[in-house]
Formats: sequence, structure tokens, C-alpha cells
Amino acid sequence: MLPLLPMALVLSLWVRRGGGVCAPDCSGVESGTSVRDPTDCTRYYVCLDLGDGEPLPSEYPVECPSGQYFNDAHTVPRCDPISGAPQGFCSNLCNPCKPHCIADGGVTPHPTDCSTYYVCLQEGIMEVGCESNLPFFDYMTGECSDDPTLCFAYCDPCIPHCTAANERVPDPIDCHQFYVCNPPEVVSFLCPHNEIFNRDSGECEANAPCVIDCPDTTDMPLF
Repeated sequence: MLPLLPMALVLSLWVRRGGGVCAPDCSGVESGTSVRDPTDCTRYYVCLDLGDGEPLPSEYPVECPSGQYFNDAHTVPRCDPISGAPQGFCSNLCNPCKPHCIADGGVTPHPTDCSTYYVCLQEGIMEVGCESNLPFFDYMTGECSDDPTLCFAYCDPCIPHCTAANERVPDPIDCHQFYVCNPPEVVSFLCPHNEIFNRDSGECEANAPCVIDCPDTTDMPLF
């Protein structure tokens, strides 16, 4: 991750919207239009105008039928068979659990904390908290607000997020395991000799730190 920068720099920043966000984009489309899930090429969201003229994405993505991907190259986007898909059909994916910076001065939401956002700078990123009177960061406008329904809610730390072919990503539940990606496919591997998957090197190592993003709750009692 990029380094956090001193808070004193906030005073001299020119902040603008559109630093980047890994979320469905309904801007400029008609109500009822389907748009791609930027994290998974086999899913899509449905945009709906709720009365203010600005369509919002459905709360949850829709899965294409098994063996199909979402093809937004059509005039009316739809799911098509993967068997006939062009090369690179499942590219340009993003990880919603990482901050996304595409321009200096842009802002991007904190993946899991709605009271915080990041300012993108050439030197790195700077974490900034919303004021108490406007405690929630609206990821669509890039501004703090008093509406908790506008929070960024696309990061699930319990799901491995693949973005590119041959990428290795950690298992969020077991630090001895990792995944090799070939989107939309993902294959699980277990490190040998009880080694731990090193997130920095992408290799199995004996003395790597064990990081658990999502504790396994399989054996926990249900209430």
C-alpha cells in the first residue's frame, strides 16, 4: 500500500472528485440499464432511477448463468457464453478492498470505514476523516455527508479478489493457503510443509507473518 502522508498537507491540498472507485457506474445510463460489476466479469448491476434523475445501482449484483460472462459491448448489454468470448473479456478488474487512485488531488473511499476517505497524491495517499456533523463519506460525490446509505459497501474481506491472470492472492481465512487467478476462474493452493503465504513476495515461506482477514466462523456457535 502507498504510505500515509502527514495531516498537515491537508491545509495545502486542492482536492477534486473522481480519484477512483471500484464500484458499479450508473452515470450517464438510462434507468433499467445493466452495467458491469468491475470486480467480477460474470456479474452485473441493474441501474434504476429512484426519482431524482440519477440512476443508482442495485444493492447486490446479478450472476450471469453458469458458463457465461457479462458483455457490455452490445447496444443492450447481456450475458454471453464464455466459450465464444474474445481475448481479454475478463480484464480491467479491480479490487474493492484497496484504495484506487487515478489522479492527483482525487479522493477515493476507505474500503471498510465510511467515516474515512483517502486523498490521492503523487507521493502516496493521505487518510482523512469526515467531520462530526457530516460523518459519512459519499463515494459517488466524493464528499462527506450525513447520509449513511451512501457509504461504499463493496469490499468483502472474506472473499479473495482476483484482478489479473496469474495473480496470486491470499486466502482471507487461512494464511497457509492462496489462490492463483485466471479470471473468471480461481484455483486454491496449500503451501507445503506448513509454510505461510507471504503477501509481499507471493511465495510460501517458513517465517512469513500469518495474516487473517476474515476469521473462520465455521465452528462458531450459532445464536
